[in-house]
Amino acid sequence: MATAARGKKLPAKVGGSDSDYYIPPVPVAVAAPVKSLAADMMGWIFACVLIGLLLPLLGFLYVDILEAKHEVREQLEKVEKLRREIERERREKKPSNTVSINPVFNRV
Repeated sequence: MATAARGKKLPAKVGGSDSDYYIPPVPVAVAAPVKSLAADMMGWIFACVLIGLLLPLLGFLYVDILEAKHEVREQLEKVEKLRREIERERREKKPSNTVSINPVFNRV
């Protein structure tokens, strides 16, 4: 088994140049850790207050939208009812003798 690897070639370098020079990685600037516990606490308090104010406002907005949808649905039903009533009245007023008005039957 140990002699089987003797004839294999090493894998070629992927991407990059063929030179053997070592290129060190680029140093990354790391932020210094915050040493103040008060600043952390203020951030958490501010986040909690913000959530405490926004959640009720979003709830009120959602309820208001639901009420508006309900009102629109009611008005739409009223309009449809009136439209059907007007169409029924027009059908009742229309004379049943419409054959003479039809151009297909008036041809000579």
